[in-house]
Amino acid sequence: MNRYSLFTLSAIVLLSGCGSTSNSVYSDEHPVQRTQQLQMNSFSFIDHSLNRTYITKSLFGTIENTDTTVKITIESSGVRNTPSGTIEVWAMLRNRTDYDLQVEGMASFYDNGQAPLDDRSAWKRVYIPANGTALYKESSISNLAQHFMVEFREGR
Repeated sequence: MNRYSLFTLSAIVLLSGCGSTSNSVYSDEHPVQRTQQLQMNSFSFIDHSLNRTYITKSLFGTIENTDTTVKITIESSGVRNTPSGTIEVWAMLRNRTDYDLQVEGMASFYDNGQAPLDDRSAWKRVYIPANGTALYKESSISNLAQHFMVEFREGR
């Protein structure tokens, strides 16, 4: 093998490994998942098949391509006190696909000092029709609950 062929082969191998995919996002408009810190009173997608942004970077670190997958979005959400003194969290979920989806949600509740209570719901399945909406709703058991975190994943 001559030097020119060896150089060309080495360059192809080197450059093919330089493109990388990052699991971060390019702007604040896209959902952040693995790099996002947990925040009280928040809703998050823990299943990357529901919302994810792939960023391909070139050899020099510039962005070559972004590919965003968004199947589900949260149209509106809130929390309210119930007559029994507990709290109820809710989220209106929108299916952005042309086919029916199943999503599961789980709520965790925390006291006024943001300490976790032994108050975590089971995974609750929500069916969302194609291009439609559905409501996820969960209540705390404890009267001490003041804060919450809700996680969503694709139905299994």
